[in-house]
Amino acid sequence: MRESTVHIPIQSFNPVVAPAPPHPPWWKPWAGRCAAAGCLRRGKLWPSWLHTSARVLFEGRWYCEPRCFNSLLESRVSYLLSGFRARKTKLHRLPIGLLLISRRVISSDHLRHALRLQRETATGRLGEWLCCMGVVREEQITAALGQQWGCPVFPLGDEMANSAWRGRVPLPLLDSARAVIAYASRDGGVLHLAFGDHLDHFLLYAVEQMLDCRTVACVAPETRIAESLTYLRLHNEKAEIAFDSIRDPQEMAWIICNYATELQATRVAVVRVSSHIWVRFFSGETARDLLFRVLQDSLSPPPLNQFAERAKAFLPSADTTKDGVAHASGPV
Repeated sequence: MRESTVHIPIQSFNPVVAPAPPHPPWWKPWAGRCAAAGCLRRGKLWPSWLHTSARVLFEGRWYCEPRCFNSLLESRVSYLLSGFRARKTKLHRLPIGLLLISRRVISSDHLRHALRLQRETATGRLGEWLCCMGVVREEQITAALGQQWGCPVFPLGDEMANSAWRGRVPLPLLDSARAVIAYASRDGGVLHLAFGDHLDHFLLYAVEQMLDCRTVACVAPETRIAESLTYLRLHNEKAEIAFDSIRDPQEMAWIICNYATELQATRVAVVRVSSHIWVRFFSGETARDLLFRVLQDSLSPPPLNQFAERAKAFLPSADTTKDGVAHASGPV
């Protein structure tokens, strides 16, 4: 038997505008399910209503309490630890010495002499030797670094006395990156970080994630940055919780969950900086920081299959309704 084919004219297909989705019932936010698949209170109305004050946001999803995302937190910390590597010196297209020659700051003989001193002593940077020779000023080195890095030059002044800027980024993170907050917009949407030694892109990204702002890298004289860091050490009013000897992801996750419970945090964020794991607990309008200092030689990459089993319980499909709409979503 031959199959019959029905030809439908194209004109019969008229575009139909889909109706707007109805507003969720008033009780829907109170019955939001915990993102942990193994939570005993998952999807039940009365426990969510009773434990609303204990709900915490992590990685864009809501959990009844910190222990519900302990397994996911442990996997997250393990992943961050596996990404630590020793910082490599970035090779720029145009070395600093040639930049100074092109700017007519030094001569070729000055460059050869500075390179010979650096090679014989095996210490110091080229700019330091040129400054010791007295052929350049630090401001000229800073201007050349700004051209090399593609960043603006910010002359640090008395702005560091602004107490409103202190405490936005933990001092140990700024100290390890040799950076300071050079300027902050009034609305807090833009933050300028000044570097004098090297650009720390991990710190720029971490600050953007934690403060929900846009970070701009700039260059400042290294002596001014050292003076600003010294000033911050003397006037630092915010004490961070810091650990220097803990490397086990399970223990780190347990500590984070305990502090989240003790501080009654409504949101927990974890990011990696060059030499730290930075944890921030949000509770209302206040925030508290927790730092784990990581040594490069104390880390060993965990097996990759370690994350596969733990990730099964936190797949997006486990947090969607029948129509495919997730209960808890959105950026951290």
